[in-house]
Amino acid sequence: MHNKFGSGIYLRKYNFFKPGAKKGLEEVLDFQELSKEEQDYLSWKKVEALLEHAYKNVPWYRRNFKNIGLLPKDISRPEYFSQVPVITRDDLKLNFDEFISDTHRGREIKKITTGGSTGVPLMIGVNPKTVRELQKWQMFSWWGLSPEVNMASVYREIPIGTLTKLVLKFINWPRKLITLNATNLSDNSIEVFLEKFKKNKPQVLHGYLGALDTLADYILDHGISLPSPNVIWSTAAPLAKVQQRKIQKAFGAPVCDQYGCSEMYFIAASCPQNNGLHQFSDAIKLEVLNGKGSPVPIGEHGKITLTNLNEFAFPLIRYENGDQGRWLNSKCNCGINLPLMGQVKGRKSDNFNLPDGSIISGEYLTTLFDDYPDAVKRFQVVQNKDLSIDLKISANGKQAKVDKILKQVRQDLVEKVKGQVTVAVVITDEIQSHGGKLKYVIKK
Repeated sequence: MHNKFGSGIYLRKYNFFKPGAKKGLEEVLDFQELSKEEQDYLSWKKVEALLEHAYKNVPWYRRNFKNIGLLPKDISRPEYFSQVPVITRDDLKLNFDEFISDTHRGREIKKITTGGSTGVPLMIGVNPKTVRELQKWQMFSWWGLSPEVNMASVYREIPIGTLTKLVLKFINWPRKLITLNATNLSDNSIEVFLEKFKKNKPQVLHGYLGALDTLADYILDHGISLPSPNVIWSTAAPLAKVQQRKIQKAFGAPVCDQYGCSEMYFIAASCPQNNGLHQFSDAIKLEVLNGKGSPVPIGEHGKITLTNLNEFAFPLIRYENGDQGRWLNSKCNCGINLPLMGQVKGRKSDNFNLPDGSIISGEYLTTLFDDYPDAVKRFQVVQNKDLSIDLKISANGKQAKVDKILKQVRQDLVEKVKGQVTVAVVITDEIQSHGGKLKYVIKK
């Protein structure tokens, strides 16, 4: 591990406060090199242990299992896992205390709150002793980086206590971390951040896609030259080619697309080969389901359902987070044997409805400019209450053929909706990210 992970001082300090961090990293790196059969076996053993624990110690699962006459021993094979009830955001909102394990009741539970795409607050619990950084460090290793690299982060401000600040300062030193609040960007805050960026030369730039996109615009518009990081880690929204090309151009570095949610932050991420997202299947069991709760064929889109295999204080088993995704029937040649999933491009609520009852998928709408990534700075597709569609475009004035491209994209969309609703192109520079998060598809 010495060659891969620098001096190792950072890991040793981290391991002092969260024992098991160093061993956990070794295990996840070993797991990704195993065969599919070996990975499936080990992941299933984790599922069995979690089900047994949940039935014995977690009131919500115990009650619901008994209601349907289900015992953990009935789930003896992976194909029987679909008998376990799917849990929803409403289940968590209405039954928070029942999801806390009896083994952790009365002990410290870290509470995480998220508004999600619906804006409806949701709170979950996690064991504060869990090492949540393992998959991040694993992801760094794919890019030849150690856990102790210098980082720049464009993210929301997360309030932490004084003691935690002191602990993090001790662990991180001499590692350098610069931050920019993605929820309140201004010319002044961006300028201060970029000056720190030039001085500290971070190897990783991490942030919400919308905030990274805004930064890229500022850099390109002002002709700013920066030291290139090794990789840009984008999260919180699907990475369209328009944004990917622009961000890479601004920072002179490749972009890693990472998928996660506040409930389970590290679910999947891309490697330098960019053949899809490697799913962290040793930590998260991910299913892609149809409306009846059964797995869809590989390659088809369905509802993403998640099981956190490492969280026993507040277990989430078959949690439907609202996202849509699909498995890929391919293998990456990078040597990482984790299963591949496609980009998570939209939620069910992002789909557009047409008068004849048909649906235009959010996945399609996010790819409108994939063939013309240099024609626009950013775009947004809005369906109004009368079902009409506005294609909002922040055009790239340096592209001579923008008008022709917009005409073609609009025509493609008109054909897609079969002329049932009007499609208007709106040229505007007022396409804003919300709290640093970029939303391509809005359904009013």
